[in-house]
Amino acid sequence: MATMKDVAKLANVSVTTVSHVINETRYVSPELTERVNEAIEELNYHPDPIAQGLSKGKSQTIALVVSDIINPFFPQVARGVEDRVRENEFSLILTNTDENPGQEKHNLSLLQSKRVDGFIISPTSQGHTNLKTLLEDGFPVVCIDRKLPDIEVDQVYSDNESGAYRATEHLIELGHRNIGIILEFTDISSFADRLKGYKSALKDHGINPSEEYIRKSGLEVEGAFASTESLLNDHPEVTAIFSTNDLMTEGVLRAFKKENIKCPEEIALVGFDDPEWAASFNPSITSVSQQPYEMGYQATRLLFKKIRGEDSGCDCKKIELNTELKIRESSVSQ
Repeated sequence: MATMKDVAKLANVSVTTVSHVINETRYVSPELTERVNEAIEELNYHPDPIAQGLSKGKSQTIALVVSDIINPFFPQVARGVEDRVRENEFSLILTNTDENPGQEKHNLSLLQSKRVDGFIISPTSQGHTNLKTLLEDGFPVVCIDRKLPDIEVDQVYSDNESGAYRATEHLIELGHRNIGIILEFTDISSFADRLKGYKSALKDHGINPSEEYIRKSGLEVEGAFASTESLLNDHPEVTAIFSTNDLMTEGVLRAFKKENIKCPEEIALVGFDDPEWAASFNPSITSVSQQPYEMGYQATRLLFKKIRGEDSGCDCKKIELNTELKIRESSVSQ
C-alpha cells in the first residue's frame, strides 16, 4: 500500500505539504495541491482515518452501549446507528453492560481512553451517575430506549405507556379481566411506563389491578419462564398475559409448551417488541411494535449534530417514537 512518503516523493514535495493538502490544515498553493492530488490518484493512496483523527485528538469513532446485544431489539437499533455512522465515514464500537452499572462505568471509562467522539447509550437503571461524568467531561451523548428525566441530554425512546395501554385494552375488549403481566424487575423507565400503561387500561375499564398478577423477572428467557409458571400455578383464573419484551415472550411461550397450554384458546398472549419470528410463529404473536432502526438512526443524527457543533445549546431534544399494536393469532382465534 502506498504511504504518504510515496505521495510526497512522486509529487516532489515534503511529507508535511502532503499532510496539509489532505487535512486542509494550512494553505498550499494550487500548483502544489494539484501535484499532490495527482500523485494520490496515481498511487491509489488512502489516508488512514484513524491516524488522521488521532492527530486531531479524535478517533472518527462512535460508541454504542447497550444492555445485551442478544436481545433481538438491539441489533435493529445497532443497524440504524451503523447506517448513519457509515454515511458520515465514521467507525462504530459496540459494548454490552448486562444491566450492571459497575460494568457500564468500566465500559465508558475504557471507551473514553479510546478517544471515541461520542456515545449512544441505553443506560442502566442507575446509569445517570455514569452519564453525568461523561457530560461533565464534555463528551457528546445521546440516550436511547430509556428516559432519564433528571439529566439534560438528548434522548430517543418509544411511547411505551400508550403501547402497553393499547395491548391491555385489546385483551379487555376480547373479554379478559384476569390479565397477568410479566415485567422486568429493575427500575428501567421503559418497563415502568409499560406497567403504568397496563394499570391505566385496567382502571379505565373498571378493573382493579391486582399486584398478584404482576410478576417480575430478569431480562432473560429463563426468568420469564419461571415467572409465568409461578403466575399460572398461583392464579389459574388468569386467562391472558401481557409480556413486556420479546425475550420474556419467549419465556412465556416455553411455559405454555411445558404445561401444554393452548394459546389463545386457554390463555391469550400479547407481547411487546415485534421480532421477525412473531409473525411466523404458530400461533403468530400479537405484539406492540417499536421502531428500533429509526431509534438508532435518529439518535445518531442527533449525536453528529453535537459532534459538529451544530447543536451547542442547552435545549435538549427528546424524540418519542410511536408504537403500533399488531393483532395476530395469539390473542384472537382465527
